[in-house]
Amino acid sequence: MMHQIISLGLSFAAAILFNLKAVAVASSVGNWGEALGRLLFGPVVFFFLAHTIIYGLVRAVRGKPKLASYAETKLNYIAAALTILGVMGSAASRI
Repeated sequence: MMHQIISLGLSFAAAILFNLKAVAVASSVGNWGEALGRLLFGPVVFFFLAHTIIYGLVRAVRGKPKLASYAETKLNYIAAALTILGVMGSAASRI
């Protein structure tokens, strides 16, 4: 569980760091949906989608007994890295 909490924390920190200006502009004009989507829902959905796909593929290749549980596996860090890259790409596309 700790691996997943750390990974989500890193993903949220990156989302806040790279989207802070865009979120401030969106929320100042009343577009709270975009602001919450950029900071909360987008990274969370992308993280769990990436982690589920990676976990499923590794579990299919290695087998269930050789893999830790969904929340305790170190594959969370791979999903966090993909999420951070996605957040960075999203921020860079607006420049």
